[in-house]
Amino acid sequence: MPRAKGKKSAPEPDIVMERTQISSVIFGLVMVVALIVAGAAMLGGSLSQMGKRWGSAMDGVSRSVGLSVGTVEVIGLEHVPAVARQVKTAAMIEPGENMFRADPHLIRRRVEDTRLVAKVRVYRLWPDTVMIYADAAEPTALWNDGERWTVVDSLGRLMPKARPSDHLDLVKSIGAGGPEAVPAREKVFALAPDLREHTDHARRVAGRRWDLVLKSGAIVKLPTDESLSASLSTFSSLNRSADLALRPLSIIDLRIAGRVFLTPSISPQGGAA
Repeated sequence: MPRAKGKKSAPEPDIVMERTQISSVIFGLVMVVALIVAGAAMLGGSLSQMGKRWGSAMDGVSRSVGLSVGTVEVIGLEHVPAVARQVKTAAMIEPGENMFRADPHLIRRRVEDTRLVAKVRVYRLWPDTVMIYADAAEPTALWNDGERWTVVDSLGRLMPKARPSDHLDLVKSIGAGGPEAVPAREKVFALAPDLREHTDHARRVAGRRWDLVLKSGAIVKLPTDESLSASLSTFSSLNRSADLALRPLSIIDLRIAGRVFLTPSISPQGGAA
């Protein structure tokens, strides 16, 4: 079909100019490398000096083409500004730096190392923004050290300023090493959410695993923290069909992957209930 006659479209000088600028940048980079290598060879410069010069040259190029960090934003911590400031400091990225140096994986590790936040995600929004998403650690459990109750957050840290009386809905925990193992225990409830409502308290055993004491009196013997997934999947399937958490049992043993061993409770008359 013949093209309808109409007003001629305007040329696209910006696109041509952008391509020209990119070509110029590539040519300029090649020249910079050549000059650095030649200069280092003439002056007897070391490879480390060459690396520094190359890095400086790249930073200059990134700024000239608008690929430098303009903004570092922290999202999700608006209600805890002090923590947000610490996260931004830990990221070690300042406005004006080369965007290519703002490695999301490295920034995430730096932020996670603060142990102040959970679920850290880092993104580069080109050409000039680094976005850090994080969740503040929340009260997750109550732990008794043998003398008093203390609130534990989702990262397994004590929260001495939080009042236990304000968090009576949290699952109680006892036993040495309990606080730092709270994240593993929360994995239990994530894999088998029906267990949480039936749990009276949790007991840390040998620093390797948890026992859950149910409201029915039954004890759920969990495997080691590293072997939770398979055992909890088996338990959840059986519990949905047989309501194990409500039956007159004294022990529900999940320590062997894929198997569930049940011990009935003993009635006062000496027989199984």
